[in-house]
Amino acid sequence: MNTASITTLASVLLTCSAFAQAEHKIEHTFDISGQQKLTIDVPVGSLELSTNKSNQVTVSIELKAKNNSFFSDDVALEEITLKHQQSSDKLSLSIAEDDVQQTWLVSMPEAMAIDLALGVGDIEVNKFANSAAIDVGVGTVRISSALADYQSITLDSGVGDTKISGMKNDAKHSRKMVSSTSNYRGDGQYSINVEVGVGDIKVRH
Repeated sequence: MNTASITTLASVLLTCSAFAQAEHKIEHTFDISGQQKLTIDVPVGSLELSTNKSNQVTVSIELKAKNNSFFSDDVALEEITLKHQQSSDKLSLSIAEDDVQQTWLVSMPEAMAIDLALGVGDIEVNKFANSAAIDVGVGTVRISSALADYQSITLDSGVGDTKISGMKNDAKHSRKMVSSTSNYRGDGQYSINVEVGVGDIKVRH
């Protein structure tokens, strides 16, 4: 093999190695019993949650290096692990690394409440039918509810829009300068509270 071929092969192997280190996937399944609440804390990324009829929480997390340069001191993604703590009333999940992009896909039991915290990014919750507390620094929150009524829904955006639609009763909406607040009161069992520093919030049935 001549020098040019060796150089080309080495370049390809280096490139493949760099790509391999630029992404990492974590998958986990947790058995749920009783009325446990799901809490997730993510510094930067996105969360997409859906419900299922089982007694399990399944989690798939894709990690990507923020800096795509092959010559930078990237984080060793394969060494990052999902931190989890489970008790009789709570399942807590988190990956504290704030220098990687995290994409979460979560499927959880229908009867599970959620408490989510996201520094920067987007949250989407589908077919939801329980209580939720969500706090986002910068990003958007969209909740598609399987229920048409709640005891209360409170949405508060420091800079952005808020909207509640499709519920049994009419929602109240107020806007002041760049901030927005939406409130709903009904006869339902559950409550939703969402706060976003900068970004939009939408809850619809």
